[in-house]
This record gives sequence, structure tokens and C-alpha cells, in this order.
Amino acid sequence: MTVTIARPVQDVFAVLSDVGNAATWSSNTIEETLLTPGPVRKGSRRRAVIRGFAGRTMRNEAEMIEFEQNRRMVVKILDAPAPVEIVIDFTPVDGGTRLDWTGIFSPRGILAPTAPLMARFYRMVFEKDLRNLKALMDRGEL
Repeated sequence: MTVTIARPVQDVFAVLSDVGNAATWSSNTIEETLLTPGPVRKGSRRRAVIRGFAGRTMRNEAEMIEFEQNRRMVVKILDAPAPVEIVIDFTPVDGGTRLDWTGIFSPRGILAPTAPLMARFYRMVFEKDLRNLKALMDRGEL
């Protein structure tokens, strides 16, 4: 998924690398907490409380496995039923920042057949969240 936000790369990167902002723009996030000393960098870990399937509250822990200031972040969810990585690339463009967001889902074992369904569900969630992030940032609310 790609969205262009009418803000400089450093602004968009700052918002997305601050776990305290997640509940503001992500519809399923109730709260996120940094577990390691800040600032966020490669190896940082965070815990999230999210609304999962059927409205159930779930927790997960993630690690920043790649971190290039104002360029790229890759987050790996460590304790999900199926391995998940989220790749976020930041590119300066005329008038703002192009944000390329990719979710990589790799269910194994008996969950393997659910991969297309999971990908479709999370794509819809991420698209909604990115539209919300764009709107908030374009209006200067984040």
C-alpha cells in the first residue's frame, strides 16, 4: 500500500517511530508501550494492546529489526500465531512523503491455508489506518 502525505519525511518518520502515536491513527491499537530504553532504534521492542478478531483484546510484542532514520523501518511481530513483518519505506516526493507499507504474513502448519484470508483482512485494516494517518498529518493534527 502506498500513500503520499503532505509533510516532510522527517515529520512522517517521527510520528511512525513514536509508539505513543499509534493509538491516534491506528483503529485497532488501544495502546503501545516501548519496552526498551528510547529512542527507537534497531533492536527496540514494544508491546501493543490491540483489538483482534471478533473484538477480542489481544497483546503482542514486536522488535524493530531494521531502522534507517527517515528511510525505512521493519517491525517483526514476535508472538503472533503467524509470523508477521511490517516493512515501511519513506521516500521524499514533491510536496511531501511517499509511504510504502507492506505486511508480510507467513502462517505455518495448520494456519498456512489462512494466508490469503489474513493478508486480505490486514490489507483492509492497514489501508484504513494509512488513510487516517494521512488525514491527521495533512491537517497538522499529528
